[in-house]
Amino acid sequence: MQEEERWINIRVIAVSAFLGFTGWIIKAVFDSLILYEKSFFDILIYDIPLSEVYIRVFVCICFFIFGVFLSKNIIQRKKAEEELRNAHDALTAANEELENKVKDRTEKIEKLLNEKNELIIQLGHDLKTPLTPLMGLLPSVINKERDPELKELLEISIKNIHYIRDMVSKTIDLARLDSNLTEFNFENTHLLSEIDKVISSNQFIFDNKEIFVENKVDNSIMVKADKLRLREVFSNLFSNAVKYTPENGGMITIDAKQEDEYIVISVMDTGLGLKKEHIDHVFDELYKVDSARHDLNSNGLGLSICKRIVEKHGGRIWLESPGEGKGTTVFFTVPLSNSTKKDN
Repeated sequence: MQEEERWINIRVIAVSAFLGFTGWIIKAVFDSLILYEKSFFDILIYDIPLSEVYIRVFVCICFFIFGVFLSKNIIQRKKAEEELRNAHDALTAANEELENKVKDRTEKIEKLLNEKNELIIQLGHDLKTPLTPLMGLLPSVINKERDPELKELLEISIKNIHYIRDMVSKTIDLARLDSNLTEFNFENTHLLSEIDKVISSNQFIFDNKEIFVENKVDNSIMVKADKLRLREVFSNLFSNAVKYTPENGGMITIDAKQEDEYIVISVMDTGLGLKKEHIDHVFDELYKVDSARHDLNSNGLGLSICKRIVEKHGGRIWLESPGEGKGTTVFFTVPLSNSTKKDN
């Protein structure tokens, strides 16, 4: 480092001395051409008054000082450029190393997630196997049983078995969606017809709880969607709406409107509504609001499945609620069909 600094100082002095000598020559040329009628070589060193010598010395000093500042500036700029290049090279190397680490970690995480999903699917199938005969045998046992207390216990057992089977089925479905094991068949779909099919299949449930369903979706709307998965989304949303509608009845309203190349679908109910702190978590797996924590009809997976299905369609899903007792509206988007885009 000391050698480098010494070399830099010598170079600065040399450049500055050269500029100082250049100043002397420039002043001599100026004197020869303007002040004195003598040749340049006579004026350069000889035959000049003492005052002229002082002036030239002053000019040389000015040029020397200018040379010092100029040389230092050039050297510092080159040094800064070199440091900047070194920093850029180091940063590039660090970024490449970081990218490789991130890629390696991502691959490991994806592998672990796939293994987790495969394990869940396998465990789910293993759990469903012993539940199937129980679901078939216990109703027969209840029909033959005469003891009211034992009959009630058997009914509770059946209810719990149905809850476990439903949770296992939805857990498997969620794992399949996360691991890309489920293939989607995207096709041009008549939105109103698909919603009407789901409403029709759930009409008994709506009637049983005195819920009026209004489908305001325009007959002309076509979307690009997997029909079975789209119906699954509406089934889960309707199930949630029914679950949180008071016993004295209520209303569910379905509507849709176009925004750019997507259709925004809304499912609004007049149910219990949600507190603000619950809204950001309703799509989390196994999340239940306070009123449903001990409800065996709720497993906290329905909205998580809806989220995965909507995202597989390239859309998004969100929920809004004015507050408790004021109902809830779930919004989600699905892409327009190719035929609708052409018509527009």
